[in-house]
Amino acid sequence: MTAEELINQQLGAYNVVVKFCKKASKDLSKYGKGQRNIIIALIINRGKKGPLLKPDGLGEPLGHKNNTNLSGFAKIKPKDLSLRIVYRPTKNGKILMGIIAIGPKDREKVYKIAAERLFEFNKEMSGS
Repeated sequence: MTAEELINQQLGAYNVVVKFCKKASKDLSKYGKGQRNIIIALIINRGKKGPLLKPDGLGEPLGHKNNTNLSGFAKIKPKDLSLRIVYRPTKNGKILMGIIAIGPKDREKVYKIAAERLFEFNKEMSGS
């Protein structure tokens, strides 16, 4: 079972679907099993508690604090891990959490990675 399948199995009752873009799946695979499990748990937790942007959910909107075009995206930033998970929540019946990047806590790096993937990400997510 893939990480995406495992996450979606856990979130089925919450009307939330998670989809990793191809490069975000590769990001996840670069982490060791223990860290991967923590990342998966963080995504599940956000999906259960409120993946939408504030005020409708817990997602802190990106885009205005950095020099990238990540408007409509949010981050998951665990305090005990040196990483950030960048995703875009959209609602069309179900809530889709499109994961664009998992990377270093250094915000400039992970946001730059996410911004560079925007075109490809949008293409992949439009097929959902």
